[in-house]
Amino acid sequence: MAKKKLNERQKKFCYELTKDFCGAKAAIRAGYSKKTARSIAAENLTKPNISAFIAGLINKQEESAQITVSEIIQDLKLLKDRCMQEIQVFNKKGEPTGEYQFDSAGANRSLELLGKHLAMFTDKFQVKSDDLHITVTIENEGDGGASGKPEHIGSNVPDQS
Repeated sequence: MAKKKLNERQKKFCYELTKDFCGAKAAIRAGYSKKTARSIAAENLTKPNISAFIAGLINKQEESAQITVSEIIQDLKLLKDRCMQEIQVFNKKGEPTGEYQFDSAGANRSLELLGKHLAMFTDKFQVKSDDLHITVTIENEGDGGASGKPEHIGSNVPDQS
C-alpha cells in the first residue's frame, strides 16, 4: 500500500515540531486553531506517514549536526563524572584543609539533561512506530503544564488525578 502524501499544513506541522517537540505549539504555528491544537497534534502523531516524515527530519538534523544522540549522552556522562570529581582544598600555605569541592552546578545540569532524555521529570505523550520513537511534551492549556497533572490524549489510560 502506497503511503499517503502529506498536505502542506501537515508538512509545516512536522517542521515546527522538530523545533521544540511541543505538539500543541507546533500545531498552532502550522496554522491549526488554538482550540484544537492539542487534539490535532495527538492525531497527527498517530499517522504513520507523518511519523515517518518527522523521523526523516530528525535524521537530517543529526546528519547536519554531525553528532548523534548517543554521542551527546556519552559526553553528558563524561561531563557529570568530571564535575563530580572531588578536588582537595588547600590553605594559603599550600597545606590540605581536609575539605573538598566539586562543580555541583555542572554535575546537576548534566544529570538534569540525562534525566530529561530518559523522560524522568516531565509528563510525556509518546507515539511509537516501527520506524520511529518520538516523545512530545503536551502542555496543559493556560498553565504551561504547571498543574502537574499528566494528560493522556488519544490513550485508553484513565486520568489518575
